[in-house]
Amino acid sequence: MAVTSEKLEVFEEPVFDNSLVSLHEHSYKPYGSPSYKNSDEIRIPVHFQDLILDINDSYIYIEGTFKPSDVTKSCYLANNALAFLFDEIRFEMGGEQAVVVRKPGITTAMKLKVSYSRMHERALTTCGWGLSESKQDIFDPTSHIFSGKLPLKYLMGFAEDYTKGILNVKQELILIIARSFQNCYMGEVDAQLEITKIEWKIRHIMPDDRVKLKLLSRLNKGHKRIKIPYRKWELYELPTLRETSSDVWAIKTTTSLEKPRYIIIGFQPIDYSDNKAKDATKFIHADINSIRLYLNATVYPYERWNLDFSRKLYAAAYYAYENFQSSYYGKEMNEPMMDFGEFLNDPLFVIDCSHQADAMKSSTVDIKVEFDTRKNKFPENTKVYALILHDTCLQYNTLDGTVQIGSVF
Repeated sequence: MAVTSEKLEVFEEPVFDNSLVSLHEHSYKPYGSPSYKNSDEIRIPVHFQDLILDINDSYIYIEGTFKPSDVTKSCYLANNALAFLFDEIRFEMGGEQAVVVRKPGITTAMKLKVSYSRMHERALTTCGWGLSESKQDIFDPTSHIFSGKLPLKYLMGFAEDYTKGILNVKQELILIIARSFQNCYMGEVDAQLEITKIEWKIRHIMPDDRVKLKLLSRLNKGHKRIKIPYRKWELYELPTLRETSSDVWAIKTTTSLEKPRYIIIGFQPIDYSDNKAKDATKFIHADINSIRLYLNATVYPYERWNLDFSRKLYAAAYYAYENFQSSYYGKEMNEPMMDFGEFLNDPLFVIDCSHQADAMKSSTVDIKVEFDTRKNKFPENTKVYALILHDTCLQYNTLDGTVQIGSVF
């Protein structure tokens, strides 16, 4: 009925959106005279508080040089090389820490594999994703220069979830350069990698006079506080699994109202880190039979998976991975990056705990994960990453620029 009536609205006046006068990109540079050496801290402030900024589509622009020690031997930029340039990335508003991204290389690898599809692969190339020995699109071997960008929505839930402009508040991006660049390249020989430029590129939103007056009118009527709900991505690491057939990892205890919604688990041999012979974005199945998440006494999933990767009995784990997009983003159709066969050699285990009783939201929550293997013991020297995605929010005052970071409203 609705479709038919729309077809008969032949006299409806066309509406054109002229609410924006301009949407120009501006570059913000690090404070002072920055050094881009290992472990250095880089601060990029935005002090102009009379602006409306599009943080959702902002990105970190990076330039650098990459010189293998022996050009006759294989040596190339590794997958997700740009994210591995940093050990930590923080985003602050009004002097308050809104986001902390630890180990951005691992965090983005885990989040990207469950969130993106193959349709995004070309666009992700400029982020350093999909690089291999035969594909070095962001690197010029003649000049030894590489360049690319890290969109903030690729790095943190704040930028991915909140798509509106941010106005009248000081913002700052803090980057901690990696202690080592060995996760940034692979090959037979070592290489010298240097960062030569880092800029934060942000679009300034300039509304027309009509919209500007509407915003000012709301501010004058006392609508000075703006609430921003978003989902944090927090990475935790278990240095090594015990050499037993089962293990329990007490990840954290939280007393806040920040509600865990999803946990993504990845297993990786210890020697995958800082090893030019290994891809630090790859994960293994570790002969896992079952993974169960405990939020106090509530368990997820309700039934054990009973996996057996040696016989390709892992459909339950793949379905949880595949279904993440429809559950997290509300997509009608899932478009996973990995198919069923590829999942065998690079699995990530997604646990959906988004449906909880109201009592869970306001109490202390112990987050534990239980692992079981079909073998007598887990593979030797295997570490575990857990990426916890949970709700949070902040609100900021458009008059004085103060920020209050709290839990879900």
